[in-house]
Amino acid sequence: MTEDTLPRVLCVDDEPNLLSAMERALHGRFDVVVANGGVAALDAMQWGEPFAVIVSDMRMPGMDGAAFLAHARELAPDSVRVLLTGQADVESSIAAINRGAIFRYLCKPCPTETLIATLDEAVRQHDRTRAEKALLETTLTAAVNTLTEVLAMVAPWAFQRASFAHSAVQHALSRLEWSDGWIYSIAAALSQLGCVGIPPELMQADAAQRPLNADEKKLLREHPEVASRLVAAIPRLELAAEIIRWQTDNPPPGVPLEVIRGAPLLRAALELERDWSHTKAMRSPREVLRTVRPPIPDYIVKALSDFRSEVNHHRAARVRDLVPGWVVDEDVRCTNGLMVLSRGHELTDTAIAALSRLLAAHAIREPIRVCSHAD
Repeated sequence: MTEDTLPRVLCVDDEPNLLSAMERALHGRFDVVVANGGVAALDAMQWGEPFAVIVSDMRMPGMDGAAFLAHARELAPDSVRVLLTGQADVESSIAAINRGAIFRYLCKPCPTETLIATLDEAVRQHDRTRAEKALLETTLTAAVNTLTEVLAMVAPWAFQRASFAHSAVQHALSRLEWSDGWIYSIAAALSQLGCVGIPPELMQADAAQRPLNADEKKLLREHPEVASRLVAAIPRLELAAEIIRWQTDNPPPGVPLEVIRGAPLLRAALELERDWSHTKAMRSPREVLRTVRPPIPDYIVKALSDFRSEVNHHRAARVRDLVPGWVVDEDVRCTNGLMVLSRGHELTDTAIAALSRLLAAHAIREPIRVCSHAD
């Protein structure tokens, strides 16, 4: 086994001699990185591949081990955390474990055999977590794709809005580098499920920003709550459901970090879609979002500032030449007048495959006008 394939372990202590001893004891079995204190360790976590296990001493100046591991959990939630502690710190160590931040604590001095056995177990825990997450994401992605296809059939205007929002969220996530990005993507894709029972003419009136009566406003105001209840019934989508619930306002204090981040990101994406639907033009995202109330956080505005800026070359293309990421520049309708894709829809593999089937059945005509990346 080469060093590149060894499990990565980060060892954190403020005593260089102890770090050197740990590095020697673990060499050859783990890919060991050492850091002198919590600040240096947080910096080390920004570089290279993620760590399978993070081992930290409890007593360190400035930032103790429990505080450091709590920060580490935010940066790398999949990394398994182990705390080394003296007898005097056992009570605080147990408190840290009970808060869910620590996988295991070991009393110092810790025999090498005990440390290695614990790290082996921690690596297995890390591998199980990653495997479960991969399976979960695959299964949920399939379920979400099915739900969005149903939405496209029964409420195409809602699907159009969710598709636009999903594209914007994906764009922002590539710049924000948040962990568990699938949660935010799923929240965007399913954000408009509550619109299934709303008449399409009302959706179009809202998109055009025409005046609505009290009953119509109530229907639109309640759709996030309806969608949230539907999504919350799916195991492991509780956080996505909460993001959907707060898509039009700031979430209340005390909600999980994912909701604090995800709700304003989804709201920003939907505001961009709303502006596009009204103007049929892609204005500067900064210009659109700076007037939104409640205000969108600056870091989200920055992440969306160049959304679709690179898709600006207008062309007519045959279906066989379409590329995922291009944007439809005209309504695509069947020969009988049925809407297939509306202008502004970002093409996906699924959408292109559907167009290919319709073309083979002579149900649509080509070429199709699109906005693409400039050659």
